[in-house]
Amino acid sequence: MKVHVSLAEKLDTNQLTLVNDADISLYIDGNYAENLSPDENGIYFSSSIVEPLRSYRLEVNVPGYETITCNEILPSPSPIFNIIHTNNAGKDEEGMIYPSVTLSFKTNPAERQYFEIVIRTLQNKYERTATLKKITDPVLLNEGLPLTIFSNEIIRDSVYAMTINYFTGSAGFSGDEPYHTSLYPLIIELRSCSGNYYHFVKQKYLYEKGRYPEFLAASTNAFPLFSNIPGGYGIFAGYSVVVSDTLFPKY
Repeated sequence: MKVHVSLAEKLDTNQLTLVNDADISLYIDGNYAENLSPDENGIYFSSSIVEPLRSYRLEVNVPGYETITCNEILPSPSPIFNIIHTNNAGKDEEGMIYPSVTLSFKTNPAERQYFEIVIRTLQNKYERTATLKKITDPVLLNEGLPLTIFSNEIIRDSVYAMTINYFTGSAGFSGDEPYHTSLYPLIIELRSCSGNYYHFVKQKYLYEKGRYPEFLAASTNAFPLFSNIPGGYGIFAGYSVVVSDTLFPKY
């Protein structure tokens, strides 16, 4: 577990005031476990390994301020049943062909669950996160944002196959083939997220879009960040993850 502690500042503040003298107690399933160890830059670490379906509570004491308490329970990871890679999934407005990944995973329609899918590409010894192309999956469309974080709100089956069109960041030609996305080895992460993590990620996207609009002439809109820290401002959340083997797409 990694915890960052700083003092809240105004919206236009570039550098937060870091807190390096906080006393942070960790309780697991209601029992005291340890005090987190400070590192630097307001970061504190636990020696306990975080596990799903266990209750974690922090009591944060900063000199001169009231004690802050926060709680979280991580869901169990959902298994991946199958991954299908499609080289030619579609074509964008510039004529570039983009690929897709179809991921089959387990869900529980009787329980509200939250997920995030991350496609990590391995490019020339560097790891990059693939970006979204045209969203066609109905579950992602239901979320209303260009993100791969979603709930099972409209999923009715215990196994769901989600298709994600993606872009690796580079494109080109290969022989007589048309203009297409460059393919690289990739790793798929399926994250089973807490509700707090889900709401924070979605609200953070709106916050950044409002603060840094795409066009200089566009007006800025104030979107608050999601917070689950009573008496404070911040986020205490996480996810359980299942990671695939490395996949090697071929033309």
